[in-house]
Amino acid sequence: MRPSLAFAALLIAAPAIADIPPIPDAGPTTLAVAGLDFTIQPVTVRYPPGYSKTFQTAVLTGCAEHHPNCRLAQAKNLIGMEVDSLNGEALNPRPGRLAMIREAFQHATGDVTIAFFRRGGGEKLTVAFARR
Repeated sequence: MRPSLAFAALLIAAPAIADIPPIPDAGPTTLAVAGLDFTIQPVTVRYPPGYSKTFQTAVLTGCAEHHPNCRLAQAKNLIGMEVDSLNGEALNPRPGRLAMIREAFQHATGDVTIAFFRRGGGEKLTVAFARR
């Protein structure tokens, strides 16, 4: 196939690809663990030319005052940031993003490392939290 035909085929297929619904999160919608509060929230991402897709993401929404993990989260301005990965592994909606976070804290022998990002801001931070 010539390059221009391949590009045209991609443009024709793009609407069909954009309409595939994301996998719903199978886990709980809220979680309080180790002084941190997480929530599953919908996020809409816009793609050119005029498409958008809504999917679910895990967000650090708050924390328990006076808990060392809370002080760390507040000091690094993590409240409101999305969770990108957990101990270097991407979150998976099939077992549930928050279920994976809960399991990581329950079975950790050391710190639990969470990578956060702020949508639109490009900011990414990786932080190690105490398991309790």
